[in-house]
Amino acid sequence: MKLLNRLFKTSSSDSEAPASARVEQMVTPVKERPRPVRASVYREANVVYESGYKRRGIVLDYSDTGVRLRFPTNEGMPEFVTLHARGVGLQGPARVVWQKGSEAGFQLTTI
Repeated sequence: MKLLNRLFKTSSSDSEAPASARVEQMVTPVKERPRPVRASVYREANVVYESGYKRRGIVLDYSDTGVRLRFPTNEGMPEFVTLHARGVGLQGPARVVWQKGSEAGFQLTTI
């Protein structure tokens, strides 16, 4: 503990928590709300941009509120699209929540 305190010593006042407490706080997992149950599938879907541009992808998994798609390319997407995933019963306006490589997560919205 003394070594940690020396390694992570700061120039602030002594009222700050010792380094070991700060390290413990950094590695302690934060409780998050549970992720909705998702159904794994492999169905075709399309997203349509406001400009009319249409991209075809594959639904990897979905829930009542959103869907994860994989596309053949890594193109960036606008924030809002229209989702057509009839194979899993999802259709309508959606917001791009995240995008990493060729995969993206969408949240169904009401515009």
